[in-house]
Amino acid sequence: MSEANVPYDANEFTGKRILVTGGTRGIGEAIVNRLRRGGGTVLATARTIPVGGNPKRFIQADGSTNAGAHQMIKTAFDLLGGLDILINSLGGSSAPGGGVLALTDDIWQQELELNLFSAVRLDRGFLPAMLKQQSGVIIHISSIQRTLPLFESTL
Repeated sequence: MSEANVPYDANEFTGKRILVTGGTRGIGEAIVNRLRRGGGTVLATARTIPVGGNPKRFIQADGSTNAGAHQMIKTAFDLLGGLDILINSLGGSSAPGGGVLALTDDIWQQELELNLFSAVRLDRGFLPAMLKQQSGVIIHISSIQRTLPLFESTL
């Protein structure tokens, strides 16, 4: 089914302030585009802003670092005045092949920073305001490796 054939309410996200991590490629980019077509005010995060990208629509930050997460939180509050929807689609892996025995503590830490702590930090940053406003949605998107594991990425 093509995107053009999928029915949706063109105003379903009007008035919603949304942050999508990893929003410049893959599923994150598709989510950003869909939410914007639905009327949402969407900020996308990435380590690199796309060429020609509007700085009021993107936050350039490394979500795998504490400083990057704080920058995302501060910028989202500064530009949007709050948040209604947080979509954590940031993730990936740079672990070398060779199986679990080839992974050093540093590699494990890098993987956890990117795939776990990036979401935890943003949740902690936005959840208090969502609780105060008595509304909000947080969605976590994870790797397909849970259903299609790579031999070298499993224990």
